Amino acid sequence: MEFRVRDYEAEESACALQRSPATDHPLTPFPSSSPQAIFDSKKVDRSTTDPLGAHITHLSESAHDRQHFPGPLERRLSSEADHVSKKEWALFRSSLGQKFLYSNTISISPISNIIAGSSKDYKSLAVMHMDELEDEEMIVKEEKKVITQKEYVLRLQELKGEIVQAWRADDRIKALKLSIKVARLLLDSSVLQFYPTLFMLVVDVMDMLGDLVWERIKRKSEYDDNGTLMYSVPDNFVSADICSEAKETCYNWFCKIGSVRELLPRIYLELAILRCWRFLEDDFSCILHRLTMMIRGVADPLASAYCHLYVARSARILHPEDAGYLITSLNDITMHLERVIMDREAINHRAYKDKRVLISLIEPPIEWIMKCVFASNSQVFASNSQGYCDLLKDFGLWRNLSKSTRNVACLSVVLHYLLKQLPAEVLSISILDIMELLEQTKDISLDQYLNYRLLGIRLCECQLPSSSADAVLKNIMQVISQYHHLHEYLSIADAYLDIILYHTLDDCLSTMLNGILERAQVKGIDEIDLECLQSILLRLVDYFNDLQNAFAMGHFVEILDLLYGTSRIVISAHILIKATRNDRICDPTTIRFLFERCQILHDSIDSSSMKYDYKEKADIISGLLFKDTLVHLVNNLAVSSMKDTNKFPSFLKSCMAFNEITIPSVSNSLRRLNLYIETAEVALHGGLVIHAEGLLNYAISCFECLDMATGSRSSTGDEQVPSLVCNLCSLLVMIPSQPRACEEGVEYQGRKLLLLLSYPSLTSSTIKMRILCAIIQLTTSLSQHKLPYHAQSTTVAGNDRLYYGELSYLQELTSVSNLALQNLDDVIEQEPHLATRGKLALEACNCILLSFKVNDRLSLRCSRFMDIAKTCLHLDDKYLLSLINFLDKKLTKM
Repeated sequence: MEFRVRDYEAEESACALQRSPATDHPLTPFPSSSPQAIFDSKKVDRSTTDPLGAHITHLSESAHDRQHFPGPLERRLSSEADHVSKKEWALFRSSLGQKFLYSNTISISPISNIIAGSSKDYKSLAVMHMDELEDEEMIVKEEKKVITQKEYVLRLQELKGEIVQAWRADDRIKALKLSIKVARLLLDSSVLQFYPTLFMLVVDVMDMLGDLVWERIKRKSEYDDNGTLMYSVPDNFVSADICSEAKETCYNWFCKIGSVRELLPRIYLELAILRCWRFLEDDFSCILHRLTMMIRGVADPLASAYCHLYVARSARILHPEDAGYLITSLNDITMHLERVIMDREAINHRAYKDKRVLISLIEPPIEWIMKCVFASNSQVFASNSQGYCDLLKDFGLWRNLSKSTRNVACLSVVLHYLLKQLPAEVLSISILDIMELLEQTKDISLDQYLNYRLLGIRLCECQLPSSSADAVLKNIMQVISQYHHLHEYLSIADAYLDIILYHTLDDCLSTMLNGILERAQVKGIDEIDLECLQSILLRLVDYFNDLQNAFAMGHFVEILDLLYGTSRIVISAHILIKATRNDRICDPTTIRFLFERCQILHDSIDSSSMKYDYKEKADIISGLLFKDTLVHLVNNLAVSSMKDTNKFPSFLKSCMAFNEITIPSVSNSLRRLNLYIETAEVALHGGLVIHAEGLLNYAISCFECLDMATGSRSSTGDEQVPSLVCNLCSLLVMIPSQPRACEEGVEYQGRKLLLLLSYPSLTSSTIKMRILCAIIQLTTSLSQHKLPYHAQSTTVAGNDRLYYGELSYLQELTSVSNLALQNLDDVIEQEPHLATRGKLALEACNCILLSFKVNDRLSLRCSRFMDIAKTCLHLDDKYLLSLINFLDKKLTKM
């Protein structure tokens, strides 16, 4: 192939259009029709033509209909409901074990002697007789033994295995006796912190026994003595479906358990087989009420509370319609707690601490029972928020919210879980009554600031009316001022901040921030307070659309300066992210403040920082500084400085050095590539050839970064690639080859551009064709005796002057062109779409005819391309016809 000789000046004059002066600006509007009038004439009423509006309305109506539940609640014993109940219980048990993890040794009292002994130990007939009689007075008192929790658990697992073994051996009496001894363990509350764990272990054994008894009675209902299936009991059976023999067996089990002398084991065992009442009865209200009344005989507050918990848990399987037994359980637990709180004997720090420990242990039963109260009636009152109030009134609990009719004092801990379960709509309706009750409820069962915090969190779940919001926040500001400890103050402030911001109560916000600053300056900010303060500041930053309004808010900056550690870094990063999303910030004070946040973020980066953390912080800082704008301004400044011949050389080099350091911090590869090309053009314009060549090398390396970020690239980015390659090739025409290029060859840059075709992310054949044509045109331009254009600086010599007539130089250019031509054939052949293949063949043919002299070899290649185009395109295609005529003229001149 021989390059075609081009006379660019002659071609430009021949192709230039005739010019004539314009009297009016082409963008001047016509007098008769203003842009606004044209715009108004094209307005469309979207509300009447957009079919999506009706669709959205239909969806919203359907969603509203789905919120309604069925009518009156019917007793349903579905497997799905049981599965949900079991899942909730499993989560509750897990949280209970994590909250009251006990790792110390346990002292074994005479009540727990079954744990100290071993099932393999020899027992005399007298001892066995005493065990059968269950006579506690005849038990020989022994010294207390100490055992670890692990040994305790292993021993209970052994007992569980013995019960199963006895059951399989048809020794029901032994299984029952062992179960009684396991249940007796709950009488021992000497180690308070271990009691929740003990409860979970014992309940496992009770549940296992209940399953064994249930399966035995159910089998008797379904099979005869020979094992023949007579009747399959459905899930929703009633007592009338059960045969008399199975009922007799079931009644016998309840009689056996009823003969147990000790109250607590008797209750637990009946609760273990509670669902077996379904074989005998259809109404369980009286049974549950009786069991609840029986628990009043348990004097120990801790044992009584967890026994009520087991009642609530066991009863959920029966799905009783009446939840009155749950309210009775709550009132009984409350009375026990009142006695603990009001006990004034031995009032000292140790006694107070023990009381708080006991109350914290009783919290889980209160929480679970309160949850069951609302879960058992949720479907009945789901569509009527007032129904919850009526429910509480019927059960006698709602009277506690009225000072005039209150019979039983409402403890802080009970009120806490009531607030947690009540729907937000009910809270908003009765908010003033509830706040009055909060003011009157002051006891050691729970820190009252936790109730105020919970109330604020729940109120944020609904839209509080403005009239109520003013009264509520006025009350809260009076309450919060009484708390002098920063943690308590922050806890309440954090809960009500969203309400304050929603109703734009600036006075409350200013008072709250002032209170935070005063308390923080007195005792400083602890680690535990940082998280809450961080939450408050983050929401304040998000609330203000204009950051300058946030900074101008009283005490905001002072509070921000008190932060330290991770919270300081998180808030600074959040402020910078918000600043990058806003319009341009011009206030010098705000800019200085933001630069201080950048400094904090920068100083948090060290050698131990993770790569992801380093990149994230660097991107945040770069996003604030608008690196693209900085580079553009520096380039503009560099071009302007070229007029001053005294400052020009050193200042221009400083500008280029600044951009070389700044551009790599731009995260987007396409933007970074554009900036490199722009800066290289400025450097070449100023005669800094070495800088320009280095910047272009960086630009070419950016294409590799584009390939590495395949997953994040968009189609828009793909379309920009050929345009950027054309810009790069246009600039390479003016770059003179340096001496070091002799080792690599002047085709070095062209070969690097050819590597773009091998990138997996570049799949478009059209883009590949445009890149190849740009490379061919680059080599064609460099082969001319006179380049189409030169650098403006007289110190920059073009390759037409440096390599004029150099044979090796032309050979290198020809080598690059041949590689590009080979790739042209591959791109065309690999294109599956016929129309696209035809267009590519025309583009290739046109590029070859413009770049090379016509000879036999070239005419054969062009003819092959034209044949492909004719088979893939319509014969009346204008581009095809034009190129056929042009090719015929070229071949005629050969």
